[in-house]
Amino acid sequence: MKFIYRNSAIALLLGASIASGSAFAAEPYSWDNVAPVKQPAVSNNNGKTVYFDVSHGGVEGNADWVIDGAFSDFADALVQQGYTVKEYRGVDLNNDGRIRFFDDRINGTTQNEAIITYNAIKEADVLVLAETNRPFTLSEQAALEQFVASGKGIFFIADHYDADRNLNTWDATEVFNGYNRSDLSKYNIGGAYGDWRNPKNANEGWLVENFGIRFRFNAVDYKQGVSGVVASNKTEGITQGVKPILMAAGATLAVVDPTKAKGLVYFASSDNPVKWNHAKDQGLYFGGAAEGPYAAIAKSGAGKAAFIGDSSPIEDATPKYRRQDNGNTKKTYPGWTDSGNAAVLAVNIINWLATPESYQYFDGTNGRISGVATPTPMAVQEFTDPNNGQPWGSPASGYNSWNTDTYKNNSFNAPFGDGQTNPDPDPTPGNTVSVTQALAASQGTPLVVIGKVTAAVNGIYGLDLTDLNNPASHIYVKLESAQRNNFNPQLNPSILNQNIIVTGKRNSYLGAPGIRYVSDIQIAPTALSVTQALATAQGETIELTGRVKSALNDIYALVLEDINDASFTINVKLELSQRNEFSPALNPSILDAQLIIKGVRDNYMSAPGVRQVNSIEVVSSDTTQPNPSGDLSVSDVLALNNGQPVVVAGIITSAINGQYALALGDDNNGSATLYIKLGSSQRDAFSPQLNPNLLGKRLRVEGIKNNYMSHAGLLNVTKLTLLD
Repeated sequence: MKFIYRNSAIALLLGASIASGSAFAAEPYSWDNVAPVKQPAVSNNNGKTVYFDVSHGGVEGNADWVIDGAFSDFADALVQQGYTVKEYRGVDLNNDGRIRFFDDRINGTTQNEAIITYNAIKEADVLVLAETNRPFTLSEQAALEQFVASGKGIFFIADHYDADRNLNTWDATEVFNGYNRSDLSKYNIGGAYGDWRNPKNANEGWLVENFGIRFRFNAVDYKQGVSGVVASNKTEGITQGVKPILMAAGATLAVVDPTKAKGLVYFASSDNPVKWNHAKDQGLYFGGAAEGPYAAIAKSGAGKAAFIGDSSPIEDATPKYRRQDNGNTKKTYPGWTDSGNAAVLAVNIINWLATPESYQYFDGTNGRISGVATPTPMAVQEFTDPNNGQPWGSPASGYNSWNTDTYKNNSFNAPFGDGQTNPDPDPTPGNTVSVTQALAASQGTPLVVIGKVTAAVNGIYGLDLTDLNNPASHIYVKLESAQRNNFNPQLNPSILNQNIIVTGKRNSYLGAPGIRYVSDIQIAPTALSVTQALATAQGETIELTGRVKSALNDIYALVLEDINDASFTINVKLELSQRNEFSPALNPSILDAQLIIKGVRDNYMSAPGVRQVNSIEVVSSDTTQPNPSGDLSVSDVLALNNGQPVVVAGIITSAINGQYALALGDDNNGSATLYIKLGSSQRDAFSPQLNPNLLGKRLRVEGIKNNYMSHAGLLNVTKLTLLD
């Protein structure tokens, strides 16, 4: 027998596809339990981290302020600056791999994990709080104070008064200020929260007491752009290059203590802002600079803070989630690319917040120019609440903002994803589908798609992926910033007409069918998996790889099974010259060998098959014990780059993410661990949660090094073998 040894990455990169019509019982709250992380290139890494908080809001109503949704342009710009950007969801108190929200104001539960603690956020240099719609507990306020006192920065992004997006009677202006606009007795919450009634005094409240500033309860429109940009020599350089910034229904702030806070952008005397059409009162109280700054900064002690009264000039038009209340698709404003965008201002603010400085206040010392106090920091209109503490709309039938079980599919914190068919939170290259199959998938479905790159889309920001067998079938792929240099045809023309494998979620892009939230792109190996071969058109000449399962039709054929899922098979008709070597009936040693076969896709014996076989090559004849004496240690694998196929041996130390993964410890280094993501067919036998007797046993794992749940791990696991 002639053996040709090839890189086993072919089998690992191209595995079994999702069977048409197959379905799995989805486990609630597992579909979206991995928070996204965006990282800069190693050569551009500035060593600093920005957390975007979603533990207290930012995804309610039409808001979608997540780093892989309508704040993706903002996040990508920070990555270009060298920042690592992470989504912060809370604290996994019960270590089940997911963050659950239970509103403790309503039921007094201790299960709420959507919380902020200092230990959970202390690794960040900057925390972005975007349209927070749930009040902070006293301990959470203390955690934020400790974060700033340690020299870190917070960016508060609010919106107009009554932007109560989850209809719980709170908007971001109230949450940030530390009190509801109403003074009703019900807002003296007590317990963990304390008194949140309106103090009717501009000098009282959490925000002003810590940062010398408060958000107004106004609602103003000025899409032409707020043009009173303060000179950069008075704003720590933050307004350098900043142009007028649009306000599409927003709030201003009031500087109460000018030694702590100062404005960056005001209404100029030539500006003509107006009341927002849906404002609950006059909407615009004073006009001009007396309305207070639209954007501001604060320096109080070692740390810093920054503020803006509208999300519109920062957001982009690529929302990720559905609405929680009714399941409708969100529509966000393309502010990041609007002529009145805050892109320069927002990046400048983050750079300033991320830079520790020794001065304590804007008190005129060390050349630090103080702010200008707002003449009337709390208007009469702000003493009373025209809504008596009621939300600005009525909740949809069956929706309860305090009960996530009522959230609609594909909304943040919902039990299930939209059109969910697989409980695995992460799509893997073992679930490869064609472009045509991807087009038929429901919005939000995790997919791994193979296709041909045929054009750039939206300049450098995307690509057009065409079906390998049907050029008329194509889908748009939105590229993340780190993927554009290698995979956008405008930046890299050599990628045109290459076959690639894209891992992401089915969604719309540029108003057309698309794939977004792309976590991985790989150049497709030449050989198809068995399941990909099954999806090819009859009569097409193909090259595929698989494992010999059995003889077929006596000596005349063989059954080839998929490397990653033996339930997918294809019949291969052997030519006369091939039978002695490759027919299992004549040569039983060929069983379990991995082959590469070139032939024509055609049915054989009334089943999917390959005929007119031109060549057969043996990739490896040792499929039972790959690399038996050369297993890598866990520590060895931790030192490798992501994307490499490995065979590693170690000790099973714990279950991870319930039944979905396990932790593999190093034989000699207890602190070195890998997270091993288990496929659905592997969990019954290898999940420590289902099999506690596995703990402490040694295990060999074949897979591809990659991160799982933001921890070094192995995905695309093709084989697991207990060693003792």
